Amino acid sequence: MKTTGVALALILIAAPAAAFDVPQSRPEFVKAVSKGARGATMETFTAGHDFETIYRLVEKKAAACLDVTVQRTAYVGYVERSSSDYNPTVRRTGNGRGEFALQVIHRPRAVGEKTAAGGLYIMAADMRSLGGGRTEILFYQPTIGHKKVVRSVRTWLSGEDAPCPKMK
Repeated sequence: MKTTGVALALILIAAPAAAFDVPQSRPEFVKAVSKGARGATMETFTAGHDFETIYRLVEKKAAACLDVTVQRTAYVGYVERSSSDYNPTVRRTGNGRGEFALQVIHRPRAVGEKTAAGGLYIMAADMRSLGGGRTEILFYQPTIGHKKVVRSVRTWLSGEDAPCPKMK
């Protein structure tokens, strides 16, 4: 009887963690945010710059600013070491179209989390030329945390240069 109680307790504890769906691909992340996933929002705006200018700026800044590993050490009764490895991707998806995504791999990994290759998706953007020096941006962004990163990426997506955000 004692074994049954322990097994039931483990199932009840594990069930909420297993029920948490973590997007395993960029399309799954975009779909989840588009449908109103908690902690994220979608914004559509038109940038007053042509697609090539925006794409090159995002590509350059993502590589220089977002492709980093942040190491941390904390004393919490013992020395704990952790890191976050950020992985940006910028790619062309067609003529006058491109996409951006930012993922992170946390070490140690969170309990219950099954991450996609490249890590958890934090944000993404779709870029589409509208012609006439304008580009439509669909920006899928977190509403919790990463405020400075969101601000910098949004500025780059609008075609304006901005300093690298401090990655945490």
